[in-house]
Amino acid sequence: MKPNELNLESLIQEIFQEDAENIIVPPPQHIWEKISSDRQTAKTIRGSLYKRFSTSKAIACFVIFVLFIGFFISNQSAIAINSNILKTVVDFFSSPETTGSVNVSISKNTLPDSDAPLPPPDWPLATGEKVVTLEQARAEAAFNFIIPSYLPKGVSLDIITVLNEFRVNQYYRSDKNRLVIEQHYFSGGFASSYYFASSKVKKVNINGTEATLIMQNNPYTSQNQIYILWCLDDIEFNLKTDLSEKEALKVARSLK
Repeated sequence: MKPNELNLESLIQEIFQEDAENIIVPPPQHIWEKISSDRQTAKTIRGSLYKRFSTSKAIACFVIFVLFIGFFISNQSAIAINSNILKTVVDFFSSPETTGSVNVSISKNTLPDSDAPLPPPDWPLATGEKVVTLEQARAEAAFNFIIPSYLPKGVSLDIITVLNEFRVNQYYRSDKNRLVIEQHYFSGGFASSYYFASSKVKKVNINGTEATLIMQNNPYTSQNQIYILWCLDDIEFNLKTDLSEKEALKVARSLK
């Protein structure tokens, strides 16, 4: 080693030795008190966090996390949507108010007359549509609605309803099938529109009147749903059923 390097090394050692001598080491008792205080503070913080994050919220967040990962893996384009859903749900758990796109449904069902039969719970009646007897429907309707003279074996009238004096609906059912016949009376000009997705459409003849038959597959039951629409004598007929096309046409042609 060269003389200059030895002098530099000696100088560095002297500097470090001088700094070490100037360091004041606190008494061991003070050090242990500091360590004990820090550990107690850490326990308090962990306890506070545990109280704020309850078990139910932890489970909810875990479920949301799993759903998020599933959506992420199955569809990369859903990342932004999943992010919004996650934020909305987390906000819902953390505060009584939330922001974002929200769908709210409000409905009010009009109760039928006390002497009228209650509708079965699985018929989706419209607002204001009340269940009546056949005699009451005849008395309240402003037109002579028609009852089919033919029904397939096992199919019978379940309920009849009146929405107003110009609309009468008939609900039929069997153990396996359903049939609904809606009749809407109008005078003068009239127009209506319907939308059917992924359907087969054709023209049929109902007692000399041109009608439209729509066949649509029900994705929930895997059955074909038949709709037959036509107008006759100021009455719009809408027949819908999961019966076969042949049986649906026989019922429609018996409405005369």
